[in-house]
Amino acid sequence: MAAILISACTVTVDAPLAGWNVLKIVTPATADDGDTIDISSVATSSKIVTASCQGATDGWDPVAAITTAGVLTIPGATDNEARTIYVMSRL
Repeated sequence: MAAILISACTVTVDAPLAGWNVLKIVTPATADDGDTIDISSVATSSKIVTASCQGATDGWDPVAAITTAGVLTIPGATDNEARTIYVMSRL
């Protein structure tokens, strides 16, 4: 388990909606299940509604662990694979 810097990820607003943001976070190819990412600089933890993660091996998994500080834990059972994480949050 390691901490992935948000600056090592590609972050885009995938679907700007009135009052909402859907952020697309793409991790480096070295991401492992159980790694953490501090997303507090792009989404306030109190406003995060849901997050899901997609990897080529594990498919779609919900991100169940997001701390109040805005740190999420990558779900799944695969090491060394890029993930695409979608985070829906209120503005």
